[in-house]
Amino acid sequence: MTIWLPELSGLSGPRYKAIADALEADIKSGKLPPGTKLPTHRELADQLDVTVGTITRGYAEAARRGLLRGETGRGTFVGPAADKRLLCHQENISPSLVNMRVSLPFEHLAPDIGATLQAIGSDLSAQTLLEYFPSEGRLVDREAGVEWLRRYNLESCADDVALTVGGQNALAVVLSAIFRPGDALAVEGITYPLIKALANRFNIHLLPVKQDEFGMIPDSLDEVCRNNTVRGVYLMPTYQNPTTARLPEYRRHEIVNIARRYDLSILEDDAYALPAGDLGTPLATLAPERTFFVASLSKSLAGGLRVAYLHFPNRFANVIKSAIADLVWMTPPLTAEIARRWIMDGTADRTLAIKRKAASECAEMARTLLAGLDVTMPKSGYYAWLKLPEPWTARDFAREARKHDVLVNTDDVFVVGRQPLPHAIRLGLSGATTMDNLERGLRTVRTILTPR
Repeated sequence: MTIWLPELSGLSGPRYKAIADALEADIKSGKLPPGTKLPTHRELADQLDVTVGTITRGYAEAARRGLLRGETGRGTFVGPAADKRLLCHQENISPSLVNMRVSLPFEHLAPDIGATLQAIGSDLSAQTLLEYFPSEGRLVDREAGVEWLRRYNLESCADDVALTVGGQNALAVVLSAIFRPGDALAVEGITYPLIKALANRFNIHLLPVKQDEFGMIPDSLDEVCRNNTVRGVYLMPTYQNPTTARLPEYRRHEIVNIARRYDLSILEDDAYALPAGDLGTPLATLAPERTFFVASLSKSLAGGLRVAYLHFPNRFANVIKSAIADLVWMTPPLTAEIARRWIMDGTADRTLAIKRKAASECAEMARTLLAGLDVTMPKSGYYAWLKLPEPWTARDFAREARKHDVLVNTDDVFVVGRQPLPHAIRLGLSGATTMDNLERGLRTVRTILTPR
């Protein structure tokens, strides 16, 4: 461990930020090369005569800048050199921009994959991870999936779970297995853009259902089903993308009753539920005979892992397995093994708790800086839904925000069909590179909408 003592005398701003700035300067100068182990929070706090919380915030800020990595049980280390951080999906985004288009899963807080790969490599059975396995995944991986589904308050069994290459692949598997070209799928009128793209790819007709601040309106779903032949319904019950709505318990029961009345399949996608917390009863618990539940690890652990667990009614087991085989054959056993180890050894739960805390801090900043505006978000969330005041449209706002180096999505990407636009924007709170970056983005939004 390096006895690192930062020089803070010439740095302004909050103490935690000065520590992060000093770390960045010493890393860039080569004083702290990649792989260097840093002092513990307590040791550095004693050296600088500050609180442990200040050091924790400083290290966290440095991690947000991609400078550090934490290893459970080992400590905090300087990360790889900037020119070696390859394959970054934001590598073409200028550092001066605040990217609020995306809702990234706080990637700097992901578990340490290096230590896990070393452990896998030392296992005598590691070579078998390069072999073919059944399309639904190994039994041990599906058992890990059963364990992970309990985080959603959903009890399952290994025979009713299959591994997929992320949540998007799980949705594609269900749509290709259960629906036929020309079938209709009921969705909220403002919905997750990928379901629009998948429906287009599989020639599935989307029928918009009315929604309010609590999500899908059951009476509207009933009306859509009375007037159309509907094959299924797609919902994100706990933390809807993009509106952040949470479906109340009574509506979950009403929607299940409607699904049974019209024999609908239910696609339940709760990608953001675990970071947001406050989970309700899964639709898959209320209607196990017709609900397909997608539990992706992307937002809770790491997007690049590309592992999700698909819970399905057992009567559909064969068609689900066939669809997986047709689309990808199987989820790579290596990434499935990484996921299994993280779930079973507690790494996944610890990571989820850390990310939930980070999301809570971002949401609290948004609530403070956007107070008085028509904005909704959960207590700990990756994004917020901001309804724009007159006379703003989403396109006009996005254009103005871009002039100030802030990127946001326009509302049309979320709207199904030719419905009226809601004149709202989804603000990604987890895509900013630092808390300072996020603060600048939020202050810019505020300034644009409340000019002097």
